[in-house]
Amino acid sequence: MSGHPRAKAAGPLAPTVRADRADRAELSGGPLPAPSAGTLGEALRRAARGPHGVLVIDGTGTATHRPYAELYADAARTAAELAAAGARPGARVILRTNRTGDLLTSFWGCVLAGLVPLPVSYGSGADGLAEAVGAVGEAWLLGDEPPGPHPPGLRPFGQAPRPSTGSGAPVVARPDDPAVLTLTSGSGGRPKAVPLTHRQVLARAHGTALVRGLGPDTRSLNRMPLDHVSGIVMFHVRDVYLGCHQVHADAGWVRADPLRWLDVAEAERIDTTWAPNRVLALLVDRLAGEPDRSWDLSRLRYVMNGGEAVKDRVVRRFVEALAPHGLPDTAVHPGWGMPETASGVVDGVFRPSGGPRRRHVPVGTPQPGVSVRVVDEAGRVVPTGVVGRLQITGAPVADTYLVAGVARPALLSDDGWLVTDDLAFVADGELTVTGRADGLIEVGGGRWHGHEIEDAVEELPYVLPSFTVARPLAADDTGSADVTSSGSGASSGAGTTSGAGAQGSAGLAVFFRPRPGVPPDEATERVRERVRRRFGADPVHVEVLTGHEPPRTATGKLRRPAVATGRPGTPGRSPSPHREA
Repeated sequence: MSGHPRAKAAGPLAPTVRADRADRAELSGGPLPAPSAGTLGEALRRAARGPHGVLVIDGTGTATHRPYAELYADAARTAAELAAAGARPGARVILRTNRTGDLLTSFWGCVLAGLVPLPVSYGSGADGLAEAVGAVGEAWLLGDEPPGPHPPGLRPFGQAPRPSTGSGAPVVARPDDPAVLTLTSGSGGRPKAVPLTHRQVLARAHGTALVRGLGPDTRSLNRMPLDHVSGIVMFHVRDVYLGCHQVHADAGWVRADPLRWLDVAEAERIDTTWAPNRVLALLVDRLAGEPDRSWDLSRLRYVMNGGEAVKDRVVRRFVEALAPHGLPDTAVHPGWGMPETASGVVDGVFRPSGGPRRRHVPVGTPQPGVSVRVVDEAGRVVPTGVVGRLQITGAPVADTYLVAGVARPALLSDDGWLVTDDLAFVADGELTVTGRADGLIEVGGGRWHGHEIEDAVEELPYVLPSFTVARPLAADDTGSADVTSSGSGASSGAGTTSGAGAQGSAGLAVFFRPRPGVPPDEATERVRERVRRRFGADPVHVEVLTGHEPPRTATGKLRRPAVATGRPGTPGRSPSPHREA
């Protein structure tokens, strides 16, 4: 196989999505042409023959560019060193480092050596390492060792290999060999990992490239950590496959000043990037305090928006705020995916409407090689407009997990579709994901998801965005114990619901952070009033989050299972570093 995926294409493919029957909640992205590379190693070798590479911006704002040719040479030397150390093809390797350049060298060294890398969060420390070993079983550790004893079954290589010595031929991988591992949340808190094959990862990259007209001239910007599936698979590996210029900015550096995202987008002439809803909200909030700043964002045509529920209010504000800076009004693309699908495999174009805000924003249509459907509790496909459980099948979809190093089958339907934890419906030829099936809350005679309540609270001008949590309040509950984030759920209401359960509740607990200078007591009463009027909740326990920055996932969501535990105002304990889907 040779040539780039869009070398002769002038733009994105016309949509080929179809429904088998107009009244069935089932969508297909059509067939996927064969990708132009069969394995990740082949994609890197091809990229090394091109002119582009990777620009890394570290936590101090220092930028370092590395051509793909240099990355390949470094990775090949690292692969030889790993083989010399005794690692054999198929072995699992946990990557732990806070240096992006070392992580990329280690990742591709594993790929070329036929090893299966699992990047983990550096900040999760020994707990995160123990979770990773609990998922993948016996493994090598490549990178920085946290203090304390190692989990049983972990064999350290030592510090990340420096590309200086070693030689040897790369291992020839097969398309159906495992290429990368990514952690995902396990039921009951038990860690598990998703093994993704070369074929699955490249099918996702190729499908996105075809639909969105991506190619070697694409210029992308990622601000998510590379231990997250969105950072390493959705962006980095895809862009190696494309052979395009890619930029990775340290997440903490951007979080400290969200406008740095726009600075980099302008300076690097970025056309493709992504952010979850909360990041868009924070950026707009920060932009309001800098009315004299300006950027040229006219090249930015593909802003992927996923990782959590997409909010009509937030995206409208984002588009309106950046329109004076040249952002096209069709730049935002809501989407959906999960680790089991090698990241995003459904997306569309956000088109602001002139009418009232939509309760749910469609996430679009499946990419080529992917089909989705919505079913009831008996597994029957429901009619369009009816909410049920989302199922998916296709080339990028994994069907196994690793638990304690043992392969376990994923939950599949009788005819082989992956059963997700999400509720959804199909309308007007598009998929709308309304949220997790376990996230519905019964309150005030209605059924809602926590994120809908949180969004209503954050509409208030005295509430700081991205700090709000809503959960059910049990009859004997004070509201301050075991506070959980709502995740990416939404109400099941699209008119009709099929098989969507909800958590019963005697009321509602809401945790939030007021803006600086706003009296907490006044803000608390306004929040309570908003929730009572909008959702009919009674009683409503409202509490101000104080103290340090609460723990978050890589995409910016407040961490599960706890934001606050114990008595009111007490910071929560450090949570398990599970990955959200």
